[in-house]
Amino acid sequence: MEAILTASGARGCIECGKCVAVCPMGEMYPNFGWEMSPRGIIRRAVTQDDLYQEPVIWCCTGCNAGTEVCPEGVSCRDLIRGLRCLAIEMGIQQQTRNCTICGAPFVSGPVVAFVRERLGHHTRDYMDTCHLCRQRQYAQRNA
Repeated sequence: MEAILTASGARGCIECGKCVAVCPMGEMYPNFGWEMSPRGIIRRAVTQDDLYQEPVIWCCTGCNAGTEVCPEGVSCRDLIRGLRCLAIEMGIQQQTRNCTICGAPFVSGPVVAFVRERLGHHTRDYMDTCHLCRQRQYAQRNA
């Protein structure tokens, strides 16, 4: 857990709330609140060791918007990815999908449901592959 906190810079959070202001989860989830917010997740990750067991870590889209506005450069996305990896290692894999190309678990059910609702039938390829495989496919198509 310490490596995840260090890699994400979570201990540097000054709780300014800028990440919460830009977080798309506020629009995605009617029950969005402090516990689910980037600020809340960061604070809880710093103060408790078992956050990787909680369902809120699977709600994040991984958009990186919070990091873009953070004056301290805290990476909410890296924190969430680290917590998800830890959960998977501990056998607490919840609501994930596996990439059809590389097999890696990559996105959670709540995020898939929201994206499919918004984009409809245009999401098939996007929702079946992880971000790394999508980047490789994009690079190959546009080389």
